[in-house]
Amino acid sequence: MAMSDWQTIENEVVSRLAGLSDGGGPLLATVAARGPGDRSAWAETIGRERLPAAYVVVTGRKGPERVSLTPGNPSISAVLATRSLRDQDDARLGADGQVGLWTLAERVAEALAQGDLAQTWRAVLLEERPIGTTDRAADALGTMVWEQVYAVSRPAVGTAPTFGGVALAGDAGFVEVEVGGLQRAGSAFSFPGIDGVFERHLGVRERPILWRGVLRAEDDAGLNALEEAIELEIREGSDKTLVDGFGRAFETCVLRSFTRRGPRQRDALTGEAVQPFEIQFAQLGA
Repeated sequence: MAMSDWQTIENEVVSRLAGLSDGGGPLLATVAARGPGDRSAWAETIGRERLPAAYVVVTGRKGPERVSLTPGNPSISAVLATRSLRDQDDARLGADGQVGLWTLAERVAEALAQGDLAQTWRAVLLEERPIGTTDRAADALGTMVWEQVYAVSRPAVGTAPTFGGVALAGDAGFVEVEVGGLQRAGSAFSFPGIDGVFERHLGVRERPILWRGVLRAEDDAGLNALEEAIELEIREGSDKTLVDGFGRAFETCVLRSFTRRGPRQRDALTGEAVQPFEIQFAQLGA
């Protein structure tokens, strides 16, 4: 029987978390997949496992995309729990060889952010939040339960788009290419006493092409170099061939504008310098 996509994602996340190590031994004493359910029930059940522990829960798909009406992507929750016999401060920060919740959350987030899941899926951390429990005895022992919610997507696999044979966004950047439509140009005229409009075809006008995504580099110097190279293309104004990453080539394109969308940031997991951006091209001849 073929394995479903949800089972593939679930197995991959469980395997990745079970492989985390700490001081020569496993980071997590328990890693298990669980079915969807009430969040408070996860908290009470995981508190009875050997800790620290992680549950992996596939929580279902989002609604369809408005444009394509394709089914939404699934999301997953990583439910994490740790405990200290003294108090919640030790459970949160760690003490006496016991991993703390903050360290546990960071290690899990790093593991799921590194590389593709099962070669085709990508997990993006959306939010983190505590989960309350009605088990007062567990709370008294310093048990802490934390949930991480991930969006899981399967992007189309392609190569980095290029302009003049150069990947302007770099090797680590994320770029989506939107190819605009051709617009026919014409000259319309009519004659007195004759119904209708006559039109002379004048060819097509320039085609807009948009790159939208995130520039990413190891440090500020690397990101500065990427931005300078893009702005140099604007100053030179040369027309070149643009390739969108899926084999479509558009000749005689020029780079019209480069816009930074918001401030420069730091990736919370990797520390890399990141900059959301938008580049507008125009294909002069089609």
